Amino acid sequence: MNIKKLFFVLVVATISLTATAQQTVNMKFGKPTEEELQMTTYAPDSSAEAVVLCRLTTVEYIIQENGYLVNYNEKFRIKVLKPSGTRYAKVVIPYQVNMSHGSKLGGLRFSMFANDFKGAPSSEFGFDSGSMTSEAMGDYSDESVEDLEATAFNLQGNKVVKSKLKKSDVVKKKIDEQNYQLEFTVPDVKEGTVIEYEYQIHSELFWLLHDWYPQCEIPVAYAKLDMNIPSYLLFNIEEHGIQRLTCTCTNGVVRYKLISDPMANPVSAVSNHYICTGRNLKAMPKDDYVYCVQDFRAGVTAELKQFRLRGTMQMDYAKTWEQIDEMILNDEDLGKRLVDHSPLKDLLQEKKIEEIADKDARAVAVYQLVMSKVKWDGTYKMRPQNPNETLSNGIGSNADINLILIQSLNDVGLHAAPVVLRMRDQGQLPFNFPSLHKLSTFVVDIVTDAGKNVFLDASSKGGYLNVLPENLLVERARLVLTNKKSQWVNLQQATKSQKSTIINAVLTPDGVLKGTQTITYTGYAAMAFRQAKQMDGFSPSVTDSIEFTRQGVVDGERISICPFNTPPMVKNPFTEEQRLMPIEFPCVQSEQVVVNITLPDGYVLEQKPKALALTNTNKSISGRLFTDFDKNMVQVRYQFNVNKLILPQPNYNSIRELFVLLAEHSKDMLVITRTPNSTGK
Repeated sequence: MNIKKLFFVLVVATISLTATAQQTVNMKFGKPTEEELQMTTYAPDSSAEAVVLCRLTTVEYIIQENGYLVNYNEKFRIKVLKPSGTRYAKVVIPYQVNMSHGSKLGGLRFSMFANDFKGAPSSEFGFDSGSMTSEAMGDYSDESVEDLEATAFNLQGNKVVKSKLKKSDVVKKKIDEQNYQLEFTVPDVKEGTVIEYEYQIHSELFWLLHDWYPQCEIPVAYAKLDMNIPSYLLFNIEEHGIQRLTCTCTNGVVRYKLISDPMANPVSAVSNHYICTGRNLKAMPKDDYVYCVQDFRAGVTAELKQFRLRGTMQMDYAKTWEQIDEMILNDEDLGKRLVDHSPLKDLLQEKKIEEIADKDARAVAVYQLVMSKVKWDGTYKMRPQNPNETLSNGIGSNADINLILIQSLNDVGLHAAPVVLRMRDQGQLPFNFPSLHKLSTFVVDIVTDAGKNVFLDASSKGGYLNVLPENLLVERARLVLTNKKSQWVNLQQATKSQKSTIINAVLTPDGVLKGTQTITYTGYAAMAFRQAKQMDGFSPSVTDSIEFTRQGVVDGERISICPFNTPPMVKNPFTEEQRLMPIEFPCVQSEQVVVNITLPDGYVLEQKPKALALTNTNKSISGRLFTDFDKNMVQVRYQFNVNKLILPQPNYNSIRELFVLLAEHSKDMLVITRTPNSTGK
């Protein structure tokens, strides 16, 4: 479902929502209104534990002689409505340091390419390479959090009591070498408190605009984004969400002074002035059946399209995916190493893997050899380190190992290439423009003689060919090819999950059911089973068999027993009456259970589970439950299929009803009774 829409110089239409909250927004921070202080519930959502009354974000660019700076000014006002809402007193502000312009742009090291760039009168650019030098952007660029203030306002009688945050209560936390965050808890917050906090992020990363998502897990009464961007920097900007913002873009002005001539009057430059507002945004919390809730929240994202500095020509950064393909292939850490020999080349030759005729078997042999030498460290990255270092360390990220896989597969005569993507829990790639910095990792593709694609990843422990972890199963991934046109591939079509259970059992007159249960896991299900059991293996399927004995309920000449050892659908996960977001499943999946029960002599089937044949309107999900009886044999068959990973919200009611019925009736009992004049055995 495409819920995204590009705006650039257009006014974006908004979905009209009935506003029962106050229409006049208090934008004066430091003095909550009496209405805000006395507020006990939020009318549009009476269940809300807290509400964002107002969020104001301004983005201001500062023009310098050799570049730009950007300031993000944030102001929040939150009303705590219930005791559980006090958790919003804890605030985390992420920021970045020591970011080289190469390492940030998609995690790769390369220059910003300038197309047909010749002879511009500036020392800020390398004319031979047509790329921006460190003089313009600096070897490293930082962000800093400044002017942080936070206050809790509590109404005690007729008096407003203020509790201000102390500097000593702010904690700086290092996440990794480039990512940091400030953490603090606003003091004296309780039910009824109005929280205000504001801060500025001062950023040298002028080419990288922060994403703006005003919608969050609690309702938002009002939010506004005000961006004034010099026309020297041209961004693709995308507004998206189930609830839409109202956005406009008009011509504006940026004023600046030259450091070289401080006595001169300020100079004006044309800007693009964006304003986006949202009112009465509904609460949209995290959901077990949505990988990235940001995909569906109201928000604005951006990607640099063109840029120039004072006195230089306009240069393209990334107008097309073909330009991004070129950037990746020219990257020294990834693209240029794709054609290098594997550090395992001699071992591959020693084991004569290239002589394996079956290409699938050859690919499996390469994967098993590489994974026997290097262990996955549990991380996903875009930029690999030197393959020799990875091999020497014996451990690495999926990118580190995948590069060795590509080199090794090519060394044994298979055609392997990277497939770049954005992981599901990080959100979808923009629909309306190319984006490099939103790419987060890559997997391995093998192109067979028949033109089919086979996918691998270092994190697929216990899996097989075309079996990828669920977080990598994206609809839009880009296969980057050397000397060929790159193409889009759908990884969601590659991995399937199958679980097949067969139960053969005999029921005795005293109600004891005894038999064997054999479960065959295939594809994704096999990988999940092996990982859960901490089993090794790299094959299409795995089988697990057990013997069991269960006691039914005996009531005179009647026996009641559930045909399934464990109900195939234990409970319905969709309990809410309404739903804003679609439903996302890990992968295409199928589960089948066949139960064969031999009854004791003289017994017949009296009651069986309710027969079901269910599907939603577009047949993307289905369920069946049937029972057959012939002589002294009962067979119960259960089947559940998910044919599409994303089920749109308009189908929710039919999907919910399907789960309700399957969860209820997969627990139904078989009831058998002895026929008159029968002794039974």
